[in-house]
Amino acid sequence: MGRNSFLLLCVFVLTVITASAQENRYMVFFRDKAKSPFNIRNPEEYLSQRAIERRLKQKIQINNQDLPVSNQYIESLRKIEGVSVFFESKWFNGVLIEADQSLIPTIEALSNVKNVEFVAPGKRLNSFSARVSLPDREVIEEVTNITNALQNNMLGIDEMHELGYTGSGILLAVFDAGFIGTNFSPYFSRIYDQEKILAAYDFVENGKDIYKYDDHGTSVLSTISAYYEDVYIGTAPDVDLILCVTEDYPTEYRIEEYNWVFAAEYADSIGVDIINTSLGYNKFSVPYDAEMDYTIEDMDGNTTVITKATDIAASKGILCVVSAGNEGSNSWGRLVAPADADTVLSVGAVDEALQHSSFSSIGPTADNRIKPEVSALGVGTKLIGWDGLLTSGKGTSYAAPLIAGLAAGVWQAFPDLNNVELIELIKQGSSQYLNPDNMLGYGVPDFREILSDITSLEDDLPDDKFKVYPNPVKNHRLYVEVIEKADYLNIDIIDLSGKKVFEYYTDRQIGNVRHELDLKAIPTGIYILNISSGPNLGKVKLLIP
Repeated sequence: MGRNSFLLLCVFVLTVITASAQENRYMVFFRDKAKSPFNIRNPEEYLSQRAIERRLKQKIQINNQDLPVSNQYIESLRKIEGVSVFFESKWFNGVLIEADQSLIPTIEALSNVKNVEFVAPGKRLNSFSARVSLPDREVIEEVTNITNALQNNMLGIDEMHELGYTGSGILLAVFDAGFIGTNFSPYFSRIYDQEKILAAYDFVENGKDIYKYDDHGTSVLSTISAYYEDVYIGTAPDVDLILCVTEDYPTEYRIEEYNWVFAAEYADSIGVDIINTSLGYNKFSVPYDAEMDYTIEDMDGNTTVITKATDIAASKGILCVVSAGNEGSNSWGRLVAPADADTVLSVGAVDEALQHSSFSSIGPTADNRIKPEVSALGVGTKLIGWDGLLTSGKGTSYAAPLIAGLAAGVWQAFPDLNNVELIELIKQGSSQYLNPDNMLGYGVPDFREILSDITSLEDDLPDDKFKVYPNPVKNHRLYVEVIEKADYLNIDIIDLSGKKVFEYYTDRQIGNVRHELDLKAIPTGIYILNISSGPNLGKVKLLIP
């Protein structure tokens, strides 16, 4: 090759490198959702039946926010040569693109475009990705004790499981940095054998392989769903799962907040009940920190992208459980987004003595709300690592999923609650509910206290007139004893919406007789039992597992 040819090649390579370096990721936001073929009267065209039912159950209206982004607007971007369109956000009415920065003025000039936001440098997204295959799972050595019993029992998980509340019927999403090893670890065999993973996606690279990048998600997931009999039992081993990669390890750019948005909308459309997020944002990678960084004043529940998205998710009836952050020992000190969101369970870390861990971020929010809401074990938390072996770790990252699993069991027990009522119930069942602070929040919740609180509310059953047992009901059988003689006995069982689900009446043998009621036709949940016998009346809150 001649010298001139070599110089020309160098110039060409330099030009290509320079051009490539200018191709970045941007969010393009539109002015409206005009010319959309969708409307709020036909939600089944863009939401699953499960997502629709969640809204109906919690009396949540489907609105314009639920409508997909206008396809015509998206096509107007695709027509610009050099623009690649990837994920869309219904909630923020925008799309993620990769494009050369020189094309941004052209995009901004489109009449339907409101604004364009730079979210990360360089290209990262694949045009397609194949599904990963699952390797054979290995066998572990026999262990004689449940290694994570402490962190579970601290929350009353042992009793929750004994009553049959293991998260069955609840759909829980975990958004994290990667799930390396999950697909071959024997601790997770059960979720694959029982097909518990209903959906999975990598929003970092636009693919279906979630088993890469990092094992942080593996460890987080283990506290909820790992199961190996007599060795390790997650807090909610029977939940159904959605697993999403949203954290772009090891860099930190605003794109990760939008990855969370895409994942949340994806999970919402499938019908998720709970989202666990053991991620937090305040500072971003240099040299873009000046443009992207947040301040403590921004932790006000209304400013950061991910906090706004979390509030929207909550408005759709989803319970969001998030880690408070591990900034307690550094100059920032305070909680990180999205822990500042209004309708959320943000979780701090305690040690085995239930004392605040120094690294655990504290509140209040910038607008002076108590944070975190609750706390759980975040020091020496027992986990499963990338290699399929038992390990331990510290951080609010591992405290949060413990609470997410607890919440799944509580919601299974009390399915008529909405997400806001569930948050309040968990707070009420926490160790310092009457004296919350900005280190532990309302304290460490305990399923036993939660159960006690809700089954004792509004009770007015004179024990010298009636006996109703067992409560919670066991084996679908309830017994009612009438102490005094009367002409009749009338029993109604009412659900929390006021609907009568069971009635029993008799005018025979009313005095000192035990009446056996078969309740197997009644779904699990909380009910009010009203009883009358002659002049005597009573009512009691009834739990049917």
